[in-house]
Amino acid sequence: MEIVINGEKRLLLEEISVENLIFLLKLNKNSILVELNLEIIKKYEWENTIISEGDSVEIITFMGGG
Repeated sequence: MEIVINGEKRLLLEEISVENLIFLLKLNKNSILVELNLEIIKKYEWENTIISEGDSVEIITFMGGG
């Protein structure tokens, strides 16, 4: 199935939860925000939010600085 992550087309074998996608991409879940089809997904919803064919995911990483 094809989805878009941060504007880039990606192929996945099957539907996947937001939480599993974050794990697959090896991202630090404590410093990111996830948007699915223009809707921000709260962290407590990641496990039960499924990404399907044609969905668009934006992952925003927060960085500290001074």
